[in-house]
Amino acid sequence: MSAENITYVLVKLAPGADIETVRSRLKEKISGNSEILTKTEFSDRSLNHWLFATGAGVALIGGAILGLVVGTVIVAQTLYSSTKDHLNEFATLRALGASAGYIHKVILIQAMLSAVLGYGVGMVLSLLVIWASKDTTLLIVMTPGLAVLLFLLTIGMCALAAVSAIFKVTRIDPAGVFSR
Repeated sequence: MSAENITYVLVKLAPGADIETVRSRLKEKISGNSEILTKTEFSDRSLNHWLFATGAGVALIGGAILGLVVGTVIVAQTLYSSTKDHLNEFATLRALGASAGYIHKVILIQAMLSAVLGYGVGMVLSLLVIWASKDTTLLIVMTPGLAVLLFLLTIGMCALAAVSAIFKVTRIDPAGVFSR
């Protein structure tokens, strides 16, 4: 075919063939400003193009950041509200001699329970969507590495969200429980 009719050519190597040797031979035979890329190079270039050279990547990254912020705010509001509803109990614990560290642990455990339960529900729903779309042209991939990264992000998000509740509890006066 003439060069005007070709965009990409896939070359499949025989088992045991040296990639660099084949690449150098192809460079000798092909004229013009053609590029010869390995599978990894082509994949990296495609990924960089779609993430950074088009609006799709900006929308994807923006959506992920927005989801992280909204998730953090929702968990923070939930923990703060729960802490505010139980201020008397926290004040009682403080009056009985519970350390601030112990109370902080209680709030962080609540945050971690929220993280684990939320991650579990979210992962089950994600896997259901992936399973339901397996026969479509839209390929959705959930790798173990991505699942671990999402779990760590969820833990971090919920720990960060616990800070507002911790500040609220830190400011309570233990003597206030006796005035009621």
